[in-house]
Amino acid sequence: MRETAFRLDHYLEIEPGYYDQVYRRGRGVQWFWHHHRLARVEAKIPADCRSLLDLGCGPGTFLGNLSRPIERALGIDLAEPQIAYAREHYSRKGFEFQVADVRDAALEGGFDTVVSIEVIEHLPPEQVGGFLRDAYTVLRPGGHLILTTPNAKSHWPLLEWLVSQIGPVDYRQQHLGLFDRKGLVRAVADAGFLSVACETFFVAAPFLAPLSKAFASAVLRFERRVLPALGAEILLVARRPE
Repeated sequence: MRETAFRLDHYLEIEPGYYDQVYRRGRGVQWFWHHHRLARVEAKIPADCRSLLDLGCGPGTFLGNLSRPIERALGIDLAEPQIAYAREHYSRKGFEFQVADVRDAALEGGFDTVVSIEVIEHLPPEQVGGFLRDAYTVLRPGGHLILTTPNAKSHWPLLEWLVSQIGPVDYRQQHLGLFDRKGLVRAVADAGFLSVACETFFVAAPFLAPLSKAFASAVLRFERRVLPALGAEILLVARRPE
């Protein structure tokens, strides 16, 4: 495995299962953010998907809470404590979690879908192309890539600064490069993907969740219709050619 350029000192300090516990909390801004992000990603998984790879799976929350049947799922992450947590809480028949660097893992190909949730912004810019080409390689022809990342052309940079000031995670130390929609689409297309579609989500909705989860969810739906380019998160879907 090549020498990593991730900010491992900060990443490895995150409590094992921290984001999974946020997801399970069922209330608050941070819960809303994680819950609806994962729901949006799952909604983009093609109906015929039977095998799924999660690059940078953390504590296994996404794979462990899928509401649809998947025959084979693999989550990889470079943080051994997070993988240990995922194995304890989410391992089951057909679902496996491995410690591996997402840029350097020797993976079998043929996955129907690859997801990468909040990973690409942690990579040095010079490694982004290789990461996306690796995702291309492990997909079957016609398979789909689904990824999320913060939107540089939104209010995310301000949120990142604020959350880093008051929360347990300093995102400014972890994020090595942010993307806007055009830049992300270009990077994915350069890696060989077709049918690249991009949307954004999260403007004000998460911050309404402490008042009313139902109202916040309604605002989120409104934002996606009326403010399609202003969301703090980018969601991209692309396909490997047949």
